[in-house]
Amino acid sequence: MTIKNVKIGQNFYKGNVICTVVDFIEERSMITGEVTGIKCMARANSLSTNVFEIPFATVVRNKIIKIKNTEK
Repeated sequence: MTIKNVKIGQNFYKGNVICTVVDFIEERSMITGEVTGIKCMARANSLSTNVFEIPFATVVRNKIIKIKNTEK
């Protein structure tokens, strides 16, 4: 699933930390049932397991094309 050029599982940098998009959240009106917004949720690939909201533009701007293999 792709929303605003962001896919679930896409990796991006937030500062010096590599993060991964884990979910999209849809906000709906209780009265009309219309979708009023969509949020992008991500998780840092480090010791932390917290999920946080991140703007779609930040993910697109800081996306990782290819993760470098540092093993020799």
